[in-house]
Amino acid sequence: MPHSYRRPEHRSTAVGSLLLVVVAALASALPAFAAPPASPSAPPSPASATTQGAFQVFAPMISRPRAPLGMIIQPAELLVTKAQYDQRVEPGRSAVKSLLNDAAEALAATPCAQATYATSTGYDCLNQASEYAYLLALAYRLTGDTAYSAKGAAFIRAWSATLSGITPGDDQAQLDWSRLVPAMIWGADLLDGTPSWSEADRQQLIAMLQNHALPQAKAAAQRANNWADAGNLLWLSIAVYAGMPSERAAAVANWKLKLDGVAQAGAAAASDACADTSWIYGMCSDGSLTEENRRGADGLGYNQGALSVKTVFAEIMRRQGDASLYTYKTPRGVGLKNGWDFLAPRVLDAFAGRCTWLYTPDHCVGATNRSGWELAYAHWHAPAYLPVVLEHRPYSWSNWADPGYSTVLFGSLNLGGS
Repeated sequence: MPHSYRRPEHRSTAVGSLLLVVVAALASALPAFAAPPASPSAPPSPASATTQGAFQVFAPMISRPRAPLGMIIQPAELLVTKAQYDQRVEPGRSAVKSLLNDAAEALAATPCAQATYATSTGYDCLNQASEYAYLLALAYRLTGDTAYSAKGAAFIRAWSATLSGITPGDDQAQLDWSRLVPAMIWGADLLDGTPSWSEADRQQLIAMLQNHALPQAKAAAQRANNWADAGNLLWLSIAVYAGMPSERAAAVANWKLKLDGVAQAGAAAASDACADTSWIYGMCSDGSLTEENRRGADGLGYNQGALSVKTVFAEIMRRQGDASLYTYKTPRGVGLKNGWDFLAPRVLDAFAGRCTWLYTPDHCVGATNRSGWELAYAHWHAPAYLPVVLEHRPYSWSNWADPGYSTVLFGSLNLGGS
């Protein structure tokens, strides 16, 4: 015969009473556990009537790792390219394969740095550190392998812990730092939140950038040609990474000035290579860049390089919530898209051996293809840009921060634009 179930109320009452006794005992003992033992050399002050019997509880605080700003790319955006790689779909497959091959070389390399930078002895080392920091940070975000993030951090740390100055009077250093160091900053941003890159590392890098790189950027930005474009990009990258809003605003103002050019009062500027000779430097009404048109047979390459850097600047600002530079128009009524529209057919002509360049006596120009085309196509999706992009995919490192490995970054994205 089955037995009926009865709750053991007498047991719960007894246990409850025992718990009350234990809790009361612990409460009276807690002050002794909470307070540290008095130091023999510094006896505790007598407790006041209002503090006697009180105790402090130190609760652990959970701090979240700093997330990347996404200055040039958000880690989540790379998942699209990674999925293409995993599924053997182009352009992601070739782009990631190329990047990981380069990353294997970077893992085997030894970080270097100079205490006093000079172009003649330091350029190769700075170029290596900037590429590898950026490359390895991308590799980490694509794979999750901490070997990449640890080595990438080591390349940055070597410079931020070693550099004490840049050789005075070495004007070329202005361009070196402006061309190369933005990629190092973007790599550092992608390393944020990883075990390999601490807040102390970040602050040490910011100190180096503010003390040494920022003056180089501002000096380069005073030029009228691609030096200024590179200087502006480094200037903006430092301002965004270090959280310097006034410097960011100044960099944007200078970006606009260099695209606008300067109108000449009265007589035309005899040195202006554009058809509209009442202006000096800036973007011509046909979309070409005055200062780069003077490069002769190298004019196509210099136009692409300078325009790429101008466009990367606009993309960083878009990622900070201001997309206006993509549609900004100069007093001559032109902007970034006019530049890419001008260059697209001329790149294809140069590769085909057709001489259609406007700014050389024989209309011939050297065939070149720069990294910024991936960003231009991802933003505008203009059909004329795609054949140019396909001439060179996948893009790898570029020492112009225009940016390198751009097929990995943008080849599978639709950034939208007008």
